[in-house]
Amino acid sequence: MFMLTCCSKRRDVATALPVDLMALDPPSVPVTGFRPVERAAGIDFRWVTGPQATLTLTLDAPRRLKLAFTASNPLAGQTITVLLQGRPVASFEAIPGADRLTGFTRYEADLDLQAGVNTVALAFERYNRRTPEETFAPEDKEGLAIMISGLEITPASL
Repeated sequence: MFMLTCCSKRRDVATALPVDLMALDPPSVPVTGFRPVERAAGIDFRWVTGPQATLTLTLDAPRRLKLAFTASNPLAGQTITVLLQGRPVASFEAIPGADRLTGFTRYEADLDLQAGVNTVALAFERYNRRTPEETFAPEDKEGLAIMISGLEITPASL
């Protein structure tokens, strides 16, 4: 069995694939820009904040993995770029806007990770409070970008 080893200042964790960002709170891998799991209308979700949210993965050997996430986007015309080590590997453009807890769409990207530390990021062109026109939650001080109801990292062959 392939093991994914991740390290964090708060704990050392060895996690078998798949990594499921909705399974544990806090997540089993170090992250930034992912808010805690919430539940509304029978749906578990996390807000992801802009301009960028990251996951840090540490591998013993190079490996091709698949990032898959299911997201609802509140801002029409959103672009989500998947970055690996700061370089774009996938982009999803002109994403339509959806009302809260609706319009969930699945996105996938293959990732060729190296041995050692890997940073995977989701970068957002639009997010709450970036401009007055993009402000949909004025009371929230964070740059809410999308809601995810699932985010997994699995071997690319699955």
